[in-house]
Amino acid sequence: MAKALRLKPLNLFVDPAIDLVDRRLKDLLAYWQDKRAERDMPARIDISPGDLVTHLPRLALLNVTTEEGEAPLFSVRLSGTGIDDLLGSDHRGAGLNDLLPSASAKLISAALGALVEHKRPMRFFAQARLPGNPAASVEGLALPLGVEGGPVNMVLIETVSIRQSDMAQFPDLEYQEFADVAS
Repeated sequence: MAKALRLKPLNLFVDPAIDLVDRRLKDLLAYWQDKRAERDMPARIDISPGDLVTHLPRLALLNVTTEEGEAPLFSVRLSGTGIDDLLGSDHRGAGLNDLLPSASAKLISAALGALVEHKRPMRFFAQARLPGNPAASVEGLALPLGVEGGPVNMVLIETVSIRQSDMAQFPDLEYQEFADVAS
């Protein structure tokens, strides 16, 4: 199994093996794979909120804008109530630079940029101080969306709290200092 990559100085890890622990994330990945079929990724129109009712509070949808030769930019199109609670408010329309300190925004943008470039899912897990939870431990899945043959134009993200009973499956998070990732 590939080792998760830490995005220092944050206590944020990206797992290239996509070795999901939480069943809800596994279910979302299976849904995305079904909708993708033989394509690189499904389009936004392939994703039905009615199919994801139990996931909706923990989902965020990011718009991706790209300019020739520039790194992609990410802004929040939609976020579920669980995400809003974790971050302390509704951030629709905000860019990552509006949500996060500059260094954190750059690291997270770079990780999402790899997802955009390779059109592949990305698993992440982290510990952080967030406005809605001063000691958050989360696992998440970021999934690319876009029309066939085109670029990634949206990223669907589900973020779940890591259950205490599952913490042993996240040894990288043990005894780590919490980082301030959200302002």
